[in-house]
Amino acid sequence: MNGQPRLVAGIDLSPETIQVVSYAALFATATHSKVRLLYVMDYLLTPPSYLLAYIEEEKKRGEKEVAVWGTRLREAGVDAEYEIILGRLHESFMKVMEETPPSLMVIGYKSHLVRPSSSERLIKSMKMPVLVVKGKIASEASIGSAGVKSILCPIDFSENSKKAIAAARQYASLFSAHMRLVHVIPTHRVKKEGFFWRQLPETERIAFDAGMRSEAESKLTAFCRVQGIVEKGEIFEGHPGEVISSIAEEGKHDLIVIGARGLSYVESVLIGGTTEAVLKTSPCPVLIVH
Repeated sequence: MNGQPRLVAGIDLSPETIQVVSYAALFATATHSKVRLLYVMDYLLTPPSYLLAYIEEEKKRGEKEVAVWGTRLREAGVDAEYEIILGRLHESFMKVMEETPPSLMVIGYKSHLVRPSSSERLIKSMKMPVLVVKGKIASEASIGSAGVKSILCPIDFSENSKKAIAAARQYASLFSAHMRLVHVIPTHRVKKEGFFWRQLPETERIAFDAGMRSEAESKLTAFCRVQGIVEKGEIFEGHPGEVISSIAEEGKHDLIVIGARGLSYVESVLIGGTTEAVLKTSPCPVLIVH
């Protein structure tokens, strides 16, 4: 129908495809969206002519597999279509996003030790919310069985935190899920990386801790009041990325909703940032809000 929301699910026909398709079905059903399965046959260079016959056969095999996933979605009551593109993965995805911007992008996650992986590059490039399907919870998902009952929303009082809260509240309502709001004081910068911390007397360390927590509590209370949030936020200390993932695992949360970039632009670009750290260690899917 005209005006129907669109959701794009990037798949690679690996064993993890079932996870991406399952969560695409879950979110599409909740938002009454149409799913577009997108499979990019990744070629960095234009293939030589002697490989064209092989590539054509590979494309036919891919079409059959993607068509099966489309059929499974429709059997589950989800309006679905699919597209196969031959080309560079990142550029192909970006072209599709620009031509018909979806309301949500759903992809799997793979990281690289040295350079950004394809999924990491896509996440940084997207302007719409991106649902990154990963973790133990996602590994057990199937179409119709995936669900969201508990949402963890970390905030750092930035503008993107406001957008993350709005998204978390929206999906908490759609899934009838509980939303948990947390703020992590980045004490690792002072206690582990700061030289002056080791020189402070114990009494001054205690006073410093109390001051940071008091300031954080005041900011959290004011932030929640302005956003019209009745849920009581919680405060933790440590490395934000590590703490958030630990909270998600210990609290058995089904989804983390987080802003794409927080207060520190330099940290996000140069050394990974909180969102990247959460992506690498999260035990559950992560919805990144731009």
